[in-house]
Amino acid sequence: MAKHNNRYGNKNRAPRSGRRRIPPPPPPGTAIQASPADGSQDKKKRSKTERLLAGGILTAVLAIFVSLLIYFRPSFGQDVFNAVKDFCRNTREQITNLGKNQEIAETTAPETDTAQTEASLLETEEELPYMDRTAELGNISDMGAEPVYPPQEDAIYSCMLDTAMGPLLYYNQGDIRWKEYLYGGRDRLAKYGCGPVCVSMLINSFTPFSVTPVELADWSAANGYYAPQSGSYHGLIPGSLTSFGLQVESVTDRTPDNARNLLSTGHVLVALMGRGALTQNGHFIIIAQLSRDGNVYIADPASYENSTKEWDLALLMNELKKSYDSGGPLWAVSFDSGEGG
Repeated sequence: MAKHNNRYGNKNRAPRSGRRRIPPPPPPGTAIQASPADGSQDKKKRSKTERLLAGGILTAVLAIFVSLLIYFRPSFGQDVFNAVKDFCRNTREQITNLGKNQEIAETTAPETDTAQTEASLLETEEELPYMDRTAELGNISDMGAEPVYPPQEDAIYSCMLDTAMGPLLYYNQGDIRWKEYLYGGRDRLAKYGCGPVCVSMLINSFTPFSVTPVELADWSAANGYYAPQSGSYHGLIPGSLTSFGLQVESVTDRTPDNARNLLSTGHVLVALMGRGALTQNGHFIIIAQLSRDGNVYIADPASYENSTKEWDLALLMNELKKSYDSGGPLWAVSFDSGEGG
């Protein structure tokens, strides 16, 4: 843009107010007409000239402003239009997406909390690996109330195993997630938690409820089943399992044949072990299912290795604790209301 010293011109500009040019002398023979005494005509001319001058200045300023704006921001108007357009479009899309998300949430939401829990359990069963079992025969001297730790002591046990009732989620007392938790506020789950750990396996696997060993230990203590320095009272087995909807029956015929019959008809057995090499406090295990050669597999909350081996059913029946309160030392667990033995 060319630059001028005087943008508005300086030759034909009207005189400033209060200053008048001296008129030239009239031609010879021209009569001189006197001006009105009040000078009204002169004022009218001056007023019209000032208005024209002000209008011209304003028009010039406006023209320069528009020219500068167009020069430096040629797309200003388009930018404003596009910004307004984008804002309206984004707002409309957000409102539409909000409505769609609400509709999806309403159509996919579970009808009940139980349905959500069941779906979560099924998803867990599909994702977790199954325990690798062997044909090795277990030795009763390897069974104890305290957990047998693997080489790494910070183990987390996440696996499934087959039972006569279906897939079972395996828990271990020595799991880093709860081994130091104080059962009843006093006793470590790693040493005294076989009862809550066994029960939480069964509840998680065969009911709509999802509980951890810690939650079951708290439930046990709150309901009077915690035995200080001894673990759990035997009533924990029927009391907890029936409270969560499973059928529990005391097995009074504790022969291997009757136990085998219960396992073959859709029951699992909770056994309180307590003789021979086992501790005097007793130890809860789950007798899960029959093997092909007539032995059984167990879920031992204190030993992952024991849970991978086959066990002589007669040996286990001989090692039951001689305690007959609360229906122990052997209980049959099932979905139905059939007699347990």
